[in-house]
Amino acid sequence: MVIDYIENQTAKSDLLKYLRENEFNSLELQLLVFWAKHPNAKLSLYSIANALDTAKLGLRDAISTLVRKNVILEQHNNNSDLITYYLNGNLDQRSYIDELSCLDWSQLKILKTQLEGGAVLN
Repeated sequence: MVIDYIENQTAKSDLLKYLRENEFNSLELQLLVFWAKHPNAKLSLYSIANALDTAKLGLRDAISTLVRKNVILEQHNNNSDLITYYLNGNLDQRSYIDELSCLDWSQLKILKTQLEGGAVLN
């Protein structure tokens, strides 16, 4: 039981380190959590905006940043102007995304607070 706790805390520590090193902001973290819950999704900006109930303008910037960080990939459709976005299959990055999918709402809230530099009371 103690070993499980230590392994769990180490994994969360590695996740926090990954998120800090890549300087993910709040909206980018929200997108990572979205793709953690839907790892095989391949969606347009409009679909993502509707799913997250957010404005497309800020979302476009966040997605562009994730594309530059090589976390999200984009595909241009030759027959139209439609661009779809999907999670990169890189196994190292994917392990962190998978770890996000295992966190509950309160753990995600704590993680967000830690990323913003706030103290977390246990």
